[in-house]
Amino acid sequence: MPQVFSLKEKEELRQKMLASGFELLKKHGMTHTSIEKVTQAVGLGRSTFYNFFPTKEKFIYEIICYQREKAMVKFHKILNGRQKMTVAEAKEYLRYLYSGDDTIYPYLTTTDEAKLQAALPDDFVVDVELEIHTIDNFLNHMEGVRENLDYPVIANLMKTFALVQEAKDMMHQEALGRTLDSLFELLFSFMFYLEE
Repeated sequence: MPQVFSLKEKEELRQKMLASGFELLKKHGMTHTSIEKVTQAVGLGRSTFYNFFPTKEKFIYEIICYQREKAMVKFHKILNGRQKMTVAEAKEYLRYLYSGDDTIYPYLTTTDEAKLQAALPDDFVVDVELEIHTIDNFLNHMEGVRENLDYPVIANLMKTFALVQEAKDMMHQEALGRTLDSLFELLFSFMFYLEE
């Protein structure tokens, strides 16, 4: 007989699966993060997984969304009721987004990204207008933002962080940190007035 969960239990289990899935993804990568490993980590049977997520790809996509939600919580925590964060806070937050403990990019490969895109075409499509709107909303909460922003370049630089980390095996490892630092400085120069 299948297990029956209350709505509260189901949401708690879903959150545990997403958190455990992210930890497994960090440890094993997408290919080796199996449904069995996820369900074992939360003490459920394999078939119960499908009561929560229709496919492994949808589960990984939900982890990405879960991590984005955590990033928004951190964003609001930094603001702490203020309208805008300082340039220093904004830079620190951007570094957290792309290279912090909660970022998923270093644990996905370009092959993983292609699998997700193939399995989730409606969810994973690039929406330029949405990207620009998201960046604009984000920057409205920051001090020192340039006028006449080049949104497509900013969006491309943000994507470059993800791509560099997804293809880190192809990069010069000893220079990866310096490369990311250089990309951050370039991104900051497009977003903020340079400090004198």
